[in-house]
Amino acid sequence: MPVVLKLDTKPTLFEPIEVEIDGVLLRVREITLGMLERIQALQMDAAAGSATAIRENLEALLEGEVAVLQKLPLTKLAQLITVVVERSIKPGTEEKNGSGPGAESLPS
Repeated sequence: MPVVLKLDTKPTLFEPIEVEIDGVLLRVREITLGMLERIQALQMDAAAGSATAIRENLEALLEGEVAVLQKLPLTKLAQLITVVVERSIKPGTEEKNGSGPGAESLPS
């Protein structure tokens, strides 16, 4: 019987997604099923009002000096959560070739 799907969980050559907070670089981890289960459990605690669960959720998604997260104002924290979740689930969403200057050189 032919193989219809072959997956490789080894690291890839794709550039990791990183965020910088006050000069500290944090790398967004690739989401695995096990990590997703942990994040979902933490989200239930966060929905119940646990700030610790919110921090632990971010620490599960990021690697690096995560202590910098404790200094973030809530507005920046919300922005970080949005970016990290979007990029960890859909890492290839950034535009490869941005739009050029358009038709400025065409005669009117």
